[in-house]
Amino acid sequence: MTTEAIATSEIRTLVRVSFFLRMLTLFASLTAYTDQRLTAGAIAAIIFLTASSMAGIALPTAPAFLERHPILAACDALVMTGLMVALGTDNPLVLVALSSCIIIGVVLPPAAAVLSTVTMVSGYLAGSLADDGQERSFLADYGFPVTFVCVVVLGQVFRILAERKRQSERAFADLISGTVTAEERARLARELHDSTAKTLQGLVLSAQALTHWIPVDPARACTEAKAIAASADDAIVRLRSLLSTLRQDDLSQPFHESLAALARDCTQDALQVRLRLELEPVELSAPAVRYELLAAAREAICNAVAHADTDRITVRLYSTDDGEVAIEVSDGGCGFSVEILPERERAGHFGVRGYSERLASIGGRADLSSTPGRGTRVRFVAPVMGLREGAHV
Repeated sequence: MTTEAIATSEIRTLVRVSFFLRMLTLFASLTAYTDQRLTAGAIAAIIFLTASSMAGIALPTAPAFLERHPILAACDALVMTGLMVALGTDNPLVLVALSSCIIIGVVLPPAAAVLSTVTMVSGYLAGSLADDGQERSFLADYGFPVTFVCVVVLGQVFRILAERKRQSERAFADLISGTVTAEERARLARELHDSTAKTLQGLVLSAQALTHWIPVDPARACTEAKAIAASADDAIVRLRSLLSTLRQDDLSQPFHESLAALARDCTQDALQVRLRLELEPVELSAPAVRYELLAAAREAICNAVAHADTDRITVRLYSTDDGEVAIEVSDGGCGFSVEILPERERAGHFGVRGYSERLASIGGRADLSSTPGRGTRVRFVAPVMGLREGAHV
């Protein structure tokens, strides 16, 4: 079993807890020395145990370092064995060996764990036999060795369960990845149909009608030809926008970095616009949510560049109090009265409704506010898991 296989949060948490328990046990053991002098060996043991415990507790990377270098856990067991041989088993510091057993169980692979356990048990028995003046008892001679073995076995069981959990999560992630791929293909097909295929179909019909107008009404034919050219340009722009969004959303890249790249791409040709990014790193891995939010943000930024007549655009990304993710695109441009939106839709402009429909598809919402002379703000909010409206309970 490799070091990578055991690198789980549960393992790391248990290792840090073990160091904390070692520190508590150490302080409790020191009370036994209140009425007697500390030997040089005891002082060295206390310094070693204190230093290792503080390092394990204070350094967040200590558990990961032990996972990458399990030989250090074996060395810890070897040092504890030496202490038991040197100080004897009639010493409260022996209790600290239990924390070493936990670390051995959860960090070391089975063969190394068995070897380290045998070493510690042998050291304990050797230290017990060296205490000639101590009264012998079954608990003193065999209780601790059995406890050492049991703690190591429990640590190994915990390690195996953590590994199985990790494997289950990986299998689940692979399953989700396959589902996501199918969803991405379906979404791409839908986008191509909605944004490009309909336009191309209209171009075909217009081109077929053009042959009729050329001999009958040349002026009308010229008008139709210009309309066809404009529609073709629009189809190209839409297709480029779709492909650009797909390229920029690398699922392995943090979402705030993808959003920053998209915002810069949308404003790079607008030399008069100063782009301000206030992007909070958010945990967002659902492909559908990422795609729809980026697509909506692209449209909002491009609209601000084209129509707001502004010299500044601000893009914000943050988590809401409800645990959702929000994007705000605001400008200090000319603004407009929201009362004209119904009239704009009747004229065939459905940008604002498009925001709402796009966000609704992932269980989110879009809000727009604008005031003439004071700019426009568009806000997109979506649940991080992309639950659709019908899925809410």
